[in-house]
Amino acid sequence: MKKVIALSSVAALLLGSSALMAHETALDGAIALEGDSNSAFVNSGGNAVITGRGECLQLGGYSEETTNLACEGKVEEVAEAEPEPEPVAAPPVVEAPPEPIVSLATLGGKALFDTNKDSLNGEGEQALADLLVELEKFQEITAMSVTGHTDSRGSEAYNLDLSQRRAATVAAYLQAAYPDLAITSQGLGEAVPRETNSTPEGRQANRRVEIQVTAKSITQN
Repeated sequence: MKKVIALSSVAALLLGSSALMAHETALDGAIALEGDSNSAFVNSGGNAVITGRGECLQLGGYSEETTNLACEGKVEEVAEAEPEPEPVAAPPVVEAPPEPIVSLATLGGKALFDTNKDSLNGEGEQALADLLVELEKFQEITAMSVTGHTDSRGSEAYNLDLSQRRAATVAAYLQAAYPDLAITSQGLGEAVPRETNSTPEGRQANRRVEIQVTAKSITQN
């Protein structure tokens, strides 16, 4: 009986000493919660409990494979976030050049020339003078071409030659007003009629001179 009591007393002393040691090494500081629930005391979220001193409370099932790196003094370094690349400036917007303005003026052959003639008559000179006034609304004229046409009376060769001579006469008149501009001329004879050559009205419409003007802009009045 005395041995039992003695053993009990020793056990009590040992337990008391352990309790005292536990008391003397009481944990303090904030508790960090992280890690693997298989190798440590865990909270309700399944994370290991680490004391404010960096000590880990581990269970008997602890193994190196399941340890929390923080318990081994190995704290993973958090890689610094790479700086976001500087925004690339958008290339400047290059506006497409405006489409050239092309205008076609048609003057009747009867109003410009006498029958079978290639020199301007009085009405023809006035008609071209009026045309120059109209051309003033075009800004930066870049090209001008003159094309002569005839009706189908007479031979094709004669009509072709007459149309070429009349176109050259009109081009020379315009060249005097625009000396720095390259003006071209051509004659197509009876090859491109506008209307039928079977009637006097149709033949008159086919006897004509067309002037094509190309410019960069036009003045709106």
